[in-house]
Amino acid sequence: MMRYRGRFQRCSYPALILNENDQGEVLEEKWKSWYEAESWKRLVFHCYTRDAQASMTTLANPLMSYAELTLPLPEAKEVWFAKSALEWKQEYLARSAGQTKRPPSLRDLLRDVNLLAANYRRLDSQFAISIYLHAFWNLIFEWRQLSAVHQSNPFQNNSQAGPNLILNSRHQELCKALSSFQLVTADWHASFSAQEALLLNLVLMNLHVSLDDLQLFAGKEGEDQARRVYPILQQWSESTEARQALWHAAQILRQAKMFPSGHLKQFYAVGVHHAALALWTYGVVTRATRNQAFANNPNEVVHIDGLETTEVHRFIKFGRGRPTIRGVRSDDGRQDSEAGLSDPRACMEIAEEILRINFNTGQEPLPPMVENLCHLIKQLGGAAWAVGLG
Repeated sequence: MMRYRGRFQRCSYPALILNENDQGEVLEEKWKSWYEAESWKRLVFHCYTRDAQASMTTLANPLMSYAELTLPLPEAKEVWFAKSALEWKQEYLARSAGQTKRPPSLRDLLRDVNLLAANYRRLDSQFAISIYLHAFWNLIFEWRQLSAVHQSNPFQNNSQAGPNLILNSRHQELCKALSSFQLVTADWHASFSAQEALLLNLVLMNLHVSLDDLQLFAGKEGEDQARRVYPILQQWSESTEARQALWHAAQILRQAKMFPSGHLKQFYAVGVHHAALALWTYGVVTRATRNQAFANNPNEVVHIDGLETTEVHRFIKFGRGRPTIRGVRSDDGRQDSEAGLSDPRACMEIAEEILRINFNTGQEPLPPMVENLCHLIKQLGGAAWAVGLG
């Protein structure tokens, strides 16, 4: 309905001309007009992010395309939450001083992420970051679909000309674009809550591992499909791509620990499950293919769910060290539990604990989706143990 009413198009949001001397009914009318347009913008982008989340969760085609969203991005929260026309005017003029153009659109951001910094004061920066990252999932999904058709993977040596060369080049462009985004937003701590940080690492993880392959290996379509995808994942597990994916998967768990109590649910809980699936697959495949798994520097533990360190870089680039994740810190500050990726069952226990502990403040049961995800993660751990790998 919004699409056919033109609410995705820039032309439905005419530029506002606000002057210092506007007051009375004139100012009230401009405020109401701006507020109605901003309401539509926020509704459109809310639907867009929910649609992208459904796509990430189910690996299905999104219903909305970033290419059709030419409307401006939402403006600053301080302007949006103004309680009077006068307060709105003051905030609007203060944040739009010297600006002759309307705020950029999502398409503008995808062309040039530096526009995010150039319009930082004008935009709802936290919402804009979320919109950008959800749109980036669409870019990755498109690349993944083409890669599946042409059986191309960035960890394979596909140097021949043709689709594989183009797809590998596209993968490098996507990695570079997200790296630029991280540099632009590196100091925006107020705009990066645990939710945005988890989403960023989930998007990055999807750049370095196919969730479709992970789900097939976990038995989504039966034993035959799991066997078919095993050689691909075996090759992936020995690559830099795998170790990069593991870093982001562990960072998802790290951010999940920082969620406010009772908020680690729905899409974000699914993100924890996807991260756990990546860690489990790596552990199972590596243990199954190499009896001396993790033999390089066996005594050097690398906490991949911590801060980025020299040891982490060595692990990602050269596979040095024993990758390990840590459990949830207790109320008295102790954090005794940790698990190496060579122990998939223990890793799954930590992932399950992270989900459960977020709702451990009351007597109410877990939300049904979170309970189901905990059960799935526990089954993964049990499967690893059943074949002698946990």
